This record gives sequence, structure tokens and C-alpha cells, in this order.
Amino acid sequence: MVRALRYEWKRVSSFRSLWVLSGIITLIGAANGVDIGLHGGEGGYSLATVADTLQFSPLASQAPMSAFILFVLGATAIASEYSHRTARTTFLTLSSRRTAYLAKITVTSVAATVIALVSALLGLVVGCVILACRGDSLPEIAALVPSMASFAVVMLCWPALAAGLTALVRHRVPVLVFLLLWPLVLERLVGLLIGKLPALGSLPDYLPFAAARAALHWVREENDPDAGFTNALLGSDIHPALGLIIFCIFTAAIVIGGGVAYSRREAP
Repeated sequence: MVRALRYEWKRVSSFRSLWVLSGIITLIGAANGVDIGLHGGEGGYSLATVADTLQFSPLASQAPMSAFILFVLGATAIASEYSHRTARTTFLTLSSRRTAYLAKITVTSVAATVIALVSALLGLVVGCVILACRGDSLPEIAALVPSMASFAVVMLCWPALAAGLTALVRHRVPVLVFLLLWPLVLERLVGLLIGKLPALGSLPDYLPFAAARAALHWVREENDPDAGFTNALLGSDIHPALGLIIFCIFTAAIVIGGGVAYSRREAP
């Protein structure tokens, strides 16, 4: 397995997109820090808003913006082998197709998570430096830990989802379209339709990406005047821990299905 991980990292690190996307996420993270520093002092952003900003605003964008940018790594790791006809080389180099698939999932998910977390921590540092220079109070760092831990797990899942779906359909474009449109629009519409059914009124709370948003919202302000608006953006009232479990189970199902397809499909 170690050999497979090294082989896959060598492939992924050769992708120009990895370094381009890393630079974009880093710049966004620094900009988030400036935003927190300028607006997050006394009477400014609440701790919940600081957490949301560090997670690349999943409330506003319906998923972390970094996930929308970095999930392409998972799709590319699978699709590039078929588009460039290198799958046979991979299968002959590594001990098994299952090992190759697990290496792709692991390398792309960990790489994306590290990039997103480092960028978020950069934003936190930049924000704290600006707040300190202005003489404003710093955010309560310990209270941000659960949100950032959930953020790391959600970021692990996104490239894995992309890789699993690409292994199932073999083409990258449908996966990109699905993962861009479903969390933003289509899941909301499906939830509204399901909510009209008397016996399934609470089911929309448990849809995978609504659950993922709930998982990222650990910091909840008491007596928040905007609580109703925030809940509408979340689309789910379930506990963050339950939301994280649901999203992980959904991801695992897609990854397992993709692994079966990847192991059985003939190499071009």
C-alpha cells in the first residue's frame, strides 16, 4: 500500500491543477483572514460567523467554497487514467486494482484537506494579527476546534465523492456538473418535494449535503436574531455530529460503489 500511495502522489503532484488550485485556495484563505480582521472585532462578527468564514462560507455557498474548487482533484485522479490511457500502466505497476483505487482516494482526499486546512489556519492567523494590531479582542480559538475538525472531515469526503462517482460513470464532466448543481439547487428542490409528503416531512433534514452543512455549524449563538435565516441556509435542524455521520456514510457508499466498478472495468 505504501508503494501505491507513493505512486499515486507522484501522479497527482504532476497535475498542474493541484498547484493552481492550491494557490487559489491559499489566496482565498488569506482574504478570509483580512475579512475577519477588519470586521470581526468588538461589535463585529459573531464567533459563528468567524467559523463560517474560516470554513470558506459553507452557509452562503451551500458547501465550503474550497470543496467546490478542490473536489476536481478526486475526479481528475480517476478520469485522467482513462482519458490519457494510463490505466493499464497503473494496473500493471501496482499489486491490485483495489489498492490503486484506495491510493487514489487517500492521496487526493488528504491533499485537498491539507490544502484547505492550511489555508483556513492562514486566514485565522492573518485575522488575529489584524485584530491585535487594531486592539480588538481575538476570537475564542478553542470554540472553533469542533467546527474546524468537522470541516476537515467534510473536506476529506468531497474528493472521495468525486473519485467514486467518476469511477462509476467513467467521465469527469457529469460528476463536475452533479457536484456543482446538486448541493446548490437540486437537493433543495428535491427536499421541497419530499417535504410535501406527510410521512416524509422531516426527511429533507437528512439529505447528504444538508447534513454536511449542519455538521459544519457547531458554533450556534444563543439569542441570535438571525437564527431563522441561518437555519434556512442550513436546510437542516439535525445535530452537527449526526450530520457528519450521515455525510460520511453517504460518501462511503459512493466510494464502495466506485471501487467495485473500478475493479471490474477493463482498462483501455
